[in-house]
Amino acid sequence: MQNHDELDDILSEARHMLGGDKPDRNVPYTGAKRVVRSASARNRQAERYAVPLAQEDPYEEEPYAEPYRQPPAKRRKKRHWFRNLLFALLLLGAAGAGLVLMLAKQPTAKNSLGARKRGVSTVLLAGVDQDGQRTDTLMLLRVGGGTAGLVSIPRDTLVNGSYTVPKINGVYGVNGGGTEGTDMLLQRVGECVGFRPDGLLLVDLEGLAELVDVMGGVRFDVPQDMYYDDPSQNLHIALDAGEQRLDGAQAVGLVRFRSGYAEADLKRTEVQRDFLRAAAKQWVGPGLVAKFPALLSWAKKYVETDLSTANLIWLGLALVKGDHGFETAVLPGTAANILGGSYYVLNPEAVAEIVNQYCNPYERAVTVDDLFIRN
Repeated sequence: MQNHDELDDILSEARHMLGGDKPDRNVPYTGAKRVVRSASARNRQAERYAVPLAQEDPYEEEPYAEPYRQPPAKRRKKRHWFRNLLFALLLLGAAGAGLVLMLAKQPTAKNSLGARKRGVSTVLLAGVDQDGQRTDTLMLLRVGGGTAGLVSIPRDTLVNGSYTVPKINGVYGVNGGGTEGTDMLLQRVGECVGFRPDGLLLVDLEGLAELVDVMGGVRFDVPQDMYYDDPSQNLHIALDAGEQRLDGAQAVGLVRFRSGYAEADLKRTEVQRDFLRAAAKQWVGPGLVAKFPALLSWAKKYVETDLSTANLIWLGLALVKGDHGFETAVLPGTAANILGGSYYVLNPEAVAEIVNQYCNPYERAVTVDDLFIRN
């Protein structure tokens, strides 16, 4: 123990010589430099040199008057403005996300196929031509439950009805467009796939172009050179093959081009699905939620739909929560010439298989008996 005490003394002296000692705040300042040792240290020193402590210690304390001590200055409280701002933004973000979730409502159509798969809906995507009558682009989108499914319905598909040209792309226009045209189009598609889709989004070409521009374009690998000019349709396509960023006008040209394909409309539907898949991969993500107001405004201007705002919010959230991928297919069929017209006739057995794999929102599988295909 004594060795430890001596070591403490040596270290104390060394710290003092190096200026490392901090003054004791309990000892008053008298104007002179003072060396203050503990009582035990002074006693040990007196015993070592046999000198009375009173004679040896020149710093023996004398009575003194307590000097005036200026109270320590108050520390300024730090203003953590950035932390507070971040916290406030997080609260607002959480509140906003909660509000969005509260507003969202899944679209569901009345069908007789029984129980639905939880959180799964189907929406028919339709693109109309410049005159707003023919739906030359038709895709059935399944969302919810992981990877989305996207199934193309060829524009020349033969359908039921007493139309002069009973193709699916003419159903909307023949029935006057609007609510009646939408309802009949959903009915005819339901006959082809075995159930009525839960909603429809119909977009014209101008709306597609603006959407692509608003979202910053789409990086896409154009499969071949595409050159086509038709002043009567105001259609001017000039695209070189290869990967590039497409703006709105170029995207419209891409999805409308078909005259240069060996497989004509079937190849066009494939390119359309590939384009939509690329756009979804680049656009859909957590950041999409922040664009909901702009997208809802765009939809109000360019989209005709039977879905409510709450349904549209649900659809956007379902896409964001998914894995941002698409499984794609086309309804199987064969080309046929009927009374001098070119048609696409669906194959019921193959259609049922594709529907169940890619876009069936019901627990029960679709069978051939559920289909009402004209052949």
